[in-house]
Amino acid sequence: MSKKTKSRRKAHNYTFGNKTVNLNGYVAKCNVTGEEKRFYHSYLANMIESKFDNDFDLFESSYVSRSGKAVTSAATKSVKLEDRISALYVKIRELKAQRDELAATNS
Repeated sequence: MSKKTKSRRKAHNYTFGNKTVNLNGYVAKCNVTGEEKRFYHSYLANMIESKFDNDFDLFESSYVSRSGKAVTSAATKSVKLEDRISALYVKIRELKAQRDELAATNS
């Protein structure tokens, strides 16, 4: 006699735009690192509604996890730092020019 196990998982269907998706056990994949991430169904539904304009396809194509954002933010920080250094060099040249003008007028 075989026992059949009943699945007690309830389907949590959410409608995003024209698409209905069961988010129970859904695994999201980060587009930067490729890592898989599980979310609680109501949290994921709220995130798609608020951050991805209620567009499930947009979520699937552009989801980036926190660790993925860290990868891109390091590159962004580096670029911003280079821009700040360049701006400071320009300011130093301007201040040296002003110093030289004042030295020439005081002589």
